[in-house]
Amino acid sequence: MYTMKLDCNLSRNFLLALACSFVLFHSGPKALAAKAIGHSSKPAFSSTGPFTEPMKEGREFIEKMQKDIGQVSDYSFVFETTTFKNDDKPVVEKGKLFFKKPKLMRIEEIGEFNKGAVAVIGKDGKARAHGGGVTSFFTVTTTPDDKMLNAANGDKMEDSDFASLVRVLEERLKSGQQARVTERPINVEGIDEAVYVLEIFHPNEPKKALKRVFVHPVHNLPVRWDDYDYKEPCLSTWKEIKLNPGLSDDLFKL
Repeated sequence: MYTMKLDCNLSRNFLLALACSFVLFHSGPKALAAKAIGHSSKPAFSSTGPFTEPMKEGREFIEKMQKDIGQVSDYSFVFETTTFKNDDKPVVEKGKLFFKKPKLMRIEEIGEFNKGAVAVIGKDGKARAHGGGVTSFFTVTTTPDDKMLNAANGDKMEDSDFASLVRVLEERLKSGQQARVTERPINVEGIDEAVYVLEIFHPNEPKKALKRVFVHPVHNLPVRWDDYDYKEPCLSTWKEIKLNPGLSDDLFKL
């Protein structure tokens, strides 16, 4: 029986194909466009904070994000993630992610980096995957928490859905870190629509953001997510978000 361990080259290619894709992040459709208010600034990848003034306490905002995503049955989006490697060039990844409750997932690589690689988590709870090109003929079956499915920054595939991402913010608050968010949506250079800017920081270092999340004011989902405190910092963006499109279970078979 074919396994990932029996073919190291395929395993390595597949891991690369999934690099950075599980950190997630979306800019909503034009119908959800929000009116821009006030401030405009370029979102450079910098942990210096606050992003702008004034900002208010963000705990309730995070709770609302989790509540709103809990009301969505399924969704899809196009992601692009950059992981800043210490000893190498940044790894840039582009792909599509599909999610359906309770925990069905599918990721397709569509960029130049290992184009054609696919991974799914099906109704039976198992993960299946194949690489791109000639390796697409070989399908691997494993568990969703298998480290071989981890992204380049260490994120698990099974934790790449929106609810899991927002849960990260909640866990940071429980650990003693704090959150702040802009009082209203603001214009940010490089993002098409006005967004809330949410920051996670340690109370002992209020001028250093650990995470910065740009959140759409209508569906309350991230359109960009900057991770500064990872071993390998990452920047993720999401576009073409489709909420409750009615995805078929067949999409999560491989």
